[in-house]
Amino acid sequence: MDLRRISDPLTLEQKLAVVTLDEAKAQARVRHTDEDDLIKGYVAAAFDFLHGPDGWLNGYCILEESFEFFVDRVDTVVELPVRPVVDDTLVSFEGREARGAYAAIAAGDFMIALVDEFATLARLTTNGFAAQPGLVDPRRYRIRFAAGWSDAAHVPSTLKQAIKMLAAHFYASREVAEPAGRGGALSREVEYGLRALAGRHRVSPDHS
Repeated sequence: MDLRRISDPLTLEQKLAVVTLDEAKAQARVRHTDEDDLIKGYVAAAFDFLHGPDGWLNGYCILEESFEFFVDRVDTVVELPVRPVVDDTLVSFEGREARGAYAAIAAGDFMIALVDEFATLARLTTNGFAAQPGLVDPRRYRIRFAAGWSDAAHVPSTLKQAIKMLAAHFYASREVAEPAGRGGALSREVEYGLRALAGRHRVSPDHS
């Protein structure tokens, strides 16, 4: 999959707007301030564990980021590989011209459909950018879009709770949790809690 993030990396401050330090400390039953920076790091680690194209949620962006997605053709429809796409005006569709530059495909020649946080792009006409005979161009079409919530207040409460749970787990089990990293293994108990809270937002490529 030819997908590239084009927005600036999310900051620690943005991640802490989803789950604050005080919320994470309450979850972990911490009252002192000696380890505030450490707990902030665990909130960020929990956020990153869940978030984005490679996160546990399988392509769910908790906060808004911008991407570009390249495909060699759009015969009928193509599904954007990251979700939730909540604003179809943030989607652009371009084709590569003969000299290599991209040019916008007219809005009337395609449409965006949003269904259950997924977005699909469909070509409505065959105007422009016809494939060159014998030429294979895996980046012939470029789709730029934004996925995720633009306001931390709109992030589903189940995802916020999942971040708090993970951050508290990392804090309590730091020696075994830290090496797991973004895609590492979790205990069966934590995995069960994570699925109970955030599982509804986690889907396989076939949407099951």
